[in-house]
Amino acid sequence: MKSSTLILYFAVWSISLAAAYYLGSHGGNVGPNAEQAVKLPRELKKPKLIQDLAIETVAAYDKNALTAYFSGDVSLLEDAFLEIPMLSGEATRELLVQAFKLPASDPNRSRLIRDLLSRLAETEPVAALELASQIDSLRDSERARIAVLEVWGRKAPAAAIAWANNALAGEPSRTRNSQLMAIYRGYAANNPAAAFQQALAINDNNRLKNHLLDQVIKVQIESGGLQAAKLAVDLVTDPEMQRSLRRELVDEWAEFDPKAAAAYVAKLGEDADTSIKSALVSEWAESDPAAAAAWLSSLNLDDPAIARASSSVIREWTRYDLAASADWLNSLPASPELDRAVISYTFRAAEEDPETAMSWAQSIEDDRRRTWTMERVASAWKNQDAETFKNFLDNSELSTEQREKLENSQSRGYGHWGRR
Repeated sequence: MKSSTLILYFAVWSISLAAAYYLGSHGGNVGPNAEQAVKLPRELKKPKLIQDLAIETVAAYDKNALTAYFSGDVSLLEDAFLEIPMLSGEATRELLVQAFKLPASDPNRSRLIRDLLSRLAETEPVAALELASQIDSLRDSERARIAVLEVWGRKAPAAAIAWANNALAGEPSRTRNSQLMAIYRGYAANNPAAAFQQALAINDNNRLKNHLLDQVIKVQIESGGLQAAKLAVDLVTDPEMQRSLRRELVDEWAEFDPKAAAAYVAKLGEDADTSIKSALVSEWAESDPAAAAAWLSSLNLDDPAIARASSSVIREWTRYDLAASADWLNSLPASPELDRAVISYTFRAAEEDPETAMSWAQSIEDDRRRTWTMERVASAWKNQDAETFKNFLDNSELSTEQREKLENSQSRGYGHWGRR
């Protein structure tokens, strides 16, 4: 073999070795990296694609909730209500047409119309009011107008008040006042101080003024502005109006912090009249009648608030503890003013123990109220246990006339005793 041929073979062999070595030393890295370059993005993108699809599905679901409900899918009702605040004015008008076409038997019809009108009132309050007046039900129409006016009062109170002064001038006072109060509630939600001053500036109608100021105070306290409301009330110069506003202030305050409200009433001293104390006790009794009773008992025995407010305590306390409420009622000095509390206790006791209830009824000071209450208890007693009722009559010292009245008494309900 020639040397040149050997050299050629050797060169080819060397190149093959080098190539094999290169591929062998780098091949293990190339395969896995390439595989990772394909797999990793897939693993990362998969959940993102699912998430995007979920978002698109939810968006489409929300967007069609109202339309679906109007088509008969009642399962989307709550989603439909959640969709309303995001509607455009044009979409709101279109959906109102469909809402008005819902049958009167649909229990959600009035609420859907009211909420859609409230949404329309954000941009077109007058149009919303005109549509509200087209609702057949007078009750639903009034509720819708109230809702619209609250929105208008929140968004543009000056324009809403100006409209009310013109458009409501010929309306009955009740209608005018309720709609003005709605405007001031909305006004107070954004600017309670300005709403308070605006209402305070009304000169020709003190009753309306008090109603509007009460609404402002209520909204202000509910939104956390208790101290500001208290300061505003303390700065009112008219004594009668200040007492009225303090009563409203205490009533709202006692709903969530009766002890603090009671401390405020105590600081008022002689400026805290019977109506203010009664407002405190009435609200306090709903959450803690025993505590309200203890506070009432701490007043001077000749304080007229004791007799006046005791009926509120008894009305609430007897729902939970007849014995304790009876003990407290027994501790109060008997008087005609206390009759309301005694009657309240009597009616509640008649459901559980008519014999005891009759004893309470006989203790009522006022003759007419005593007779009337005894007849109501007798009627209930006869229905529960005729035999023990007859034994009571046989062993009583009642006159023949009184006995006949009780024997012939008929149940006429207990709801109107306060009017007697």
